Formats: sequence, structure tokens, C-alpha cells
Amino acid sequence: MQAHPDLQHPVQLGAGESLVFRTKAGSSLISTSGSLVVTGTPLWLGEQVFRARMPLEPGQVHAIAEGGWITLTAGPHGGTARLAHPQGRLGFMAVLRHAGKRLLAIAKTARTGPAVESANL
Repeated sequence: MQAHPDLQHPVQLGAGESLVFRTKAGSSLISTSGSLVVTGTPLWLGEQVFRARMPLEPGQVHAIAEGGWITLTAGPHGGTARLAHPQGRLGFMAVLRHAGKRLLAIAKTARTGPAVESANL
């Protein structure tokens, strides 16, 4: 496990490696490659401490609702992510635009794959 205070630049995690960092509410965690798991800040749920876990695949964006300590864990093949701090509405829109472009690229790749196979039939 490593602690890394600045995720403005993409951070590469090896297989099974974890990164613990503190961030503000409203930040966005952007996965650029590999499978990752985001574990949120500890919250009280009744009389127990609860930490929500969210899988994060390439191109997905996770909005951090509660500021505090976040853990980012890479899957079996490692992964890369970066953090976008809140910069008002324009910063959030840029994150959404980036995520939309990534999703469109993934959808386009998925659509062209079967079309190539059907042309060979």
C-alpha cells in the first residue's frame, strides 16, 4: 500500500496494489486503464463503520460524494487512474465530456467488431 497526495497526473498501480489518499467531496476519480476498486471514506451505519466499495472499469468516472480518505485498489492486471478536483461547473462538465468520449469510443469499437465478423460470412 502506498500513500500518494497528488493524483493530478495518472497513477499506475500494479496487480493488487492499493493507494490511500485524502480528497475533497466533489472530486472525480477517472479510470484510464485496468480494473480498479474504489473504497470510500468510513461512515457510521448504525453502530458499525461502513466503507462502500465501487468497481471502476476503464473510461468510468466515480464522483466522490464524501471528502476524506479513499482507497484505490488495482485488479489482477493493475490499473491507471487520475483524480480531477472540483473546479466549479466547468471542471465537472469537462470530466463528463471526457467520460462521454471514452464511452462512445468503447461503443464504436463494440459495434465495429461484430460488423467485421458478419462481413466474413
